[in-house]
Amino acid sequence: MAGAVPDDPSPLRPFTRVVRVVRTGSTNTDLREAVTADPGAWPHLSVLVAQTQDAGRGRAGRGWDTAPGTALTASVLLRPRVPPGRLPWLTLLAGLAVQRATAELTGVRTGLKWPNDVLVLDVGEEVDGWGTDRKVAGILAEALPAAGPHAAGPHAATSHAGAGHAGSLAVVLGTGVNVAQTRDQLPVPWATSLRLAADARVTTPGAEELLSGVGRHLADLLTRWEAAAGDARAAGLAEDVARVCVTLGRSVRAELPGGIEVTGTATALDNDGHLLLRTPEGAERTVRAGDVRHVRAG
Repeated sequence: MAGAVPDDPSPLRPFTRVVRVVRTGSTNTDLREAVTADPGAWPHLSVLVAQTQDAGRGRAGRGWDTAPGTALTASVLLRPRVPPGRLPWLTLLAGLAVQRATAELTGVRTGLKWPNDVLVLDVGEEVDGWGTDRKVAGILAEALPAAGPHAAGPHAATSHAGAGHAGSLAVVLGTGVNVAQTRDQLPVPWATSLRLAADARVTTPGAEELLSGVGRHLADLLTRWEAAAGDARAAGLAEDVARVCVTLGRSVRAELPGGIEVTGTATALDNDGHLLLRTPEGAERTVRAGDVRHVRAG
């Protein structure tokens, strides 16, 4: 991992290991390769954070680059103790952690757009697919194949789970938050940054402060999720996500894999975190993957 800074002896709670780099192509790619090469060195809640990345990836392989010092670009290694079938909730829980941290640190009204975006609400003119909301953050979760018991590495003694996470499925969770970009530095008209959205009297948090806030909320949500064996509804997490998910109740157009499009009203999340749509004909459709655009009713 070229350009990596040695682990910081001062902890960045709640993370168990922190590795910082000045520049990278993609924190998700780097962390995935590092965990594959040496699983034991990366306990649950390890994080790789970069000052800038120039080959970041979003959903459907879209690029995402950042100017130095303007964004939070980090990837967290998670070993959640839940059944693999429950993993679709992880992206939503990560989005909830980002939503809570950004709102808490800036006072900006934020919400979730299913399945993996965090929006600042009601801050601009109508933009097709986004309405008056603007994207401030995105999540990309990538599951790694199980590789047997490997949590007992050199960092296991200080890990959150210790042997309790040994052999569990590993997930690389990438988080990108626009923190301090100017209007000219944003690549698309439906994006914003916390600095642009926040009240001028509010100091925009630095990337490390924001990362710590996201990590704190994420760790709390994961603890609740694991205690309920991954059942988000039983843990009360499905209700928490639905409360801030601005997709629900909206007219949407879902662009599914294979080029299929479905339109309808987003009515609810099912037990696995998938989006339920009611079509104009009254049928119910389940959207398990794909891009969802918010559209004007009618």
